[in-house]
Amino acid sequence: MKKRFLITVLGLTMGSALLFSACGSKKETAETTQSVAETTTKAEESTTAETTTAASVKVDINYEIANHLDESFDDVGSAFGTAASDEKAEAGERIVKYADPERVLHYYDDKSGGYVLEAVSAKAGDLLSFTADSVKLDDILEQMEGEKATGLESNDAYLTVGMKGDSNIVFQSEGYYFIVSVGKDNVVSKDSAAAIVTEDRAGVDTAGETTKAPSEIKTPETTAAKK
Repeated sequence: MKKRFLITVLGLTMGSALLFSACGSKKETAETTQSVAETTTKAEESTTAETTTAASVKVDINYEIANHLDESFDDVGSAFGTAASDEKAEAGERIVKYADPERVLHYYDDKSGGYVLEAVSAKAGDLLSFTADSVKLDDILEQMEGEKATGLESNDAYLTVGMKGDSNIVFQSEGYYFIVSVGKDNVVSKDSAAAIVTEDRAGVDTAGETTKAPSEIKTPETTAAKK
């Protein structure tokens, strides 16, 4: 009788141990599965977020500005709206300012009694058509297929709208020249100072060559003057 009782107790004990072991195993398996699922989900969310962020920052030339380069003062007319100020500076330059959005148009004497538009100063987000807070310079160059060159200090004359960084770079895209102020992190803010200029107005630091400052460059004639 005692032997049977001991066998019964032993059987119940072993059964309980197996039951608890099975439950523990199931719990651990469930927790592991949940942990893996959460990790996978977070990784997917992170990847998706990064992809979305990268894809959302698109840049392009603002053709509403670019298309007016090399046009005469009369041809540009009121294309940019009502000017906040219009003044003639020294060295045959005419500066026209606008408030909303903030832009500065630089016209130069064409030696025939008129002025031609050779540079437009504006914020980077305006000139490069992006609304994100910032974009990497490498992304700008890649999307616009531009090659970066070091800009001269003389380019600062055109970086009059927006925030200036530690240096300025010059790059060409589709025949247009851009001057952009950048910081040490090579990130361009939508409020960074920038300008789109004609080839003659782009001051590029070329090794072993002397690049003229804007004031020393010969002013091109308008189409009307050439005729």
